[in-house]
Amino acid sequence: EKIPARQFVNSGIELSDKIILADALHTDRELVETLEKKTPHMLTVKDNQKGLVKQLTQLFDWTEARYPELIRSFGTLDKGHGRLEQRLISVIATHETELLFPGINQVARLKRTREILKWGKKEEEEVFLITNLGYDELDAEGFLRLKRAYWAIENKLHYRKDFVFGEDRSTIQAEYGPQNMSTLRNFAVGFLLANGIGNVKRCVDNLQHSTYSLLAKAA
Repeated sequence: EKIPARQFVNSGIELSDKIILADALHTDRELVETLEKKTPHMLTVKDNQKGLVKQLTQLFDWTEARYPELIRSFGTLDKGHGRLEQRLISVIATHETELLFPGINQVARLKRTREILKWGKKEEEEVFLITNLGYDELDAEGFLRLKRAYWAIENKLHYRKDFVFGEDRSTIQAEYGPQNMSTLRNFAVGFLLANGIGNVKRCVDNLQHSTYSLLAKAA
């Protein structure tokens, strides 16, 4: 959730030599203003920030039409597990552009196309990324490398949450229910890993029969 994210940033942990990565759920003006003063960051922007998405879309469309030489791009094409996945990232410097969020020196538009070769089915996704880093610190290839590293961490966590707690099969949809349950699953996985539990699935299966060992650890 957003509040714990801000608490982490304000916790006093030394962050100056780190790059903070966050998904769209955490991206808002208050968090960006806090990060601007503390540490390098790269944040994802989706439709929960409709004004910023509109502004970035217009910026890229205008630049592509008038000054395409100002756009730096990098792409990859991967084939494996019956899938063909293409990623193309385009980056624009924005240090002289008035964006809705402060301190942003670069923005990127990432387009990802995934095709299931057996069926010919295609899925397309487009997200924006923002950072306070300059191009000499983070180029187009660096943008994509950081985002793929984030995906790897996110996918590993999601696999645990779905395999152990059935997240994708959850029928909770009302109001903040999905976000609250996701936070509880994150806490449960993090708690078990922090206590040296390597096999989370086996541990949860055992706890279904006896919660005493969990309560003993919590104490």
